[in-house]
Amino acid sequence: MKKYLLLILSLLFLFNFTACATKAENDVSDSSTKDVSELLRTLIQKEKEINELNKKLEDCSQSKTIQ
Repeated sequence: MKKYLLLILSLLFLFNFTACATKAENDVSDSSTKDVSELLRTLIQKEKEINELNKKLEDCSQSKTIQ
């Protein structure tokens, strides 16, 4: 009887440990995905700002060459 109890407790412990390890792994994976998504959004925003500044520079240089 003690062997069965020990076996059941061991299985419960292993199942619980596996579930916790999987949850932690999923949390890390989700965190990485969110970080990459945020970096991509920032990169896109910065590229838009650079394009706007380039356009302003072109407009400025064209107005100077006309004068």
